[in-house]
Amino acid sequence: MTEHSLWRFSRAIHHALNERQTDQLEDMLDDNVDWAIYGPIDMFAFLGARRGKKAVIDVIKQIADAVSVHRFDRESIMLGEDTAASLMRYSITPAKATTPISVRLAHFAQFKAGRLISLRAVMDTFDLVEQTLGRQIHLPKIA
Repeated sequence: MTEHSLWRFSRAIHHALNERQTDQLEDMLDDNVDWAIYGPIDMFAFLGARRGKKAVIDVIKQIADAVSVHRFDRESIMLGEDTAASLMRYSITPAKATTPISVRLAHFAQFKAGRLISLRAVMDTFDLVEQTLGRQIHLPKIA
């Protein structure tokens, strides 16, 4: 049995984020990769949709410049032949801060011939924004 593409992709993306080395990640991406991380784009410019290997590498570099990843825990994983989904919790520190924050993220990936062709990620952005701002956000009650 061969190693699932998710494990190679996971190592490559963490190497790119922590070591600022994208060579392994470039080898894992399809030329026309379709990438989207959903969240408040006006607060975090590296969120949103990207298409193509160069655009994804650029956004990974933006993320690496914006945060340091301390640890991650896989809470749940489902693997298909060329698909993967996982629920993860990351401990990160923003570049201009000293206090780590916790981010919960779900991602859904599709691979073809060992390369990532599509990634969708959804974050618990309400919690992320509160931690980033350092205060609770009070929303009006909805009847």
